[in-house]
Amino acid sequence: MNNNLDVWAIQKYPQELFTALENVKTDKGDLILFTNLECDFILGAQKVKRSFDTSLYYDAENGNDALILLMKDGIATADQIREYLQKQGLKYHEVTFYKGLKEKLLNEFSIPYEEEKEDENIPELWFAREEYVLKDALNDSIEKGNTTCDYYPALEGILSLNYISNERPTSFNVDGRKISGVIALEDKMILMINNGNDPRNLNPLQVQMVMDELNVSANIHSAKEFDISKPYQSKVMKKNE
Repeated sequence: MNNNLDVWAIQKYPQELFTALENVKTDKGDLILFTNLECDFILGAQKVKRSFDTSLYYDAENGNDALILLMKDGIATADQIREYLQKQGLKYHEVTFYKGLKEKLLNEFSIPYEEEKEDENIPELWFAREEYVLKDALNDSIEKGNTTCDYYPALEGILSLNYISNERPTSFNVDGRKISGVIALEDKMILMINNGNDPRNLNPLQVQMVMDELNVSANIHSAKEFDISKPYQSKVMKKNE
């Protein structure tokens, strides 16, 4: 599967689902809805307690592509995706995995299982693969009055979407994204995607140039770890006009 798609992660603002779905204009190519996914989400050495269990994989093979993720137990639902695609007359494949299989299998092997709860302290997450997405994310923050950030260019992570085998508690990967760099603002975290050698990937210098262009002031941190509960540490002096 193509790992260099734009990622729309629908979380606290369900209306953003329909903005994302407007990019789905054809069923030529791959259009697949996955439900009941397991999610492993790591930043640095910390597990991120925000899970995504539904994804719409869309690769039209013409540059128009997206991976739409729905937060587990969120307001936006797979039914809304189905209704939209049906209304638009778009044909799609659906792959539904067994819900609760991980808990069932772990219990059979006498392995403790505890359902992880959403950490409400984690801000809205945006994923940026290329410049225009980064600008959209930063401009959204600027419109809310947030023009300072903490930038962690060396912080790496991975978002992995999996399913569980029906024979033993083993995960098999469906999709995933590598993260290289995190921008923490007061209202959101922007996770920089870097899958392979795609020319649209941004390096740290390019990221800083975009922030300079938009007059966003940044504290640059060299650490490869950070406190996930307090990603945005403090305000910095605003750049001179």
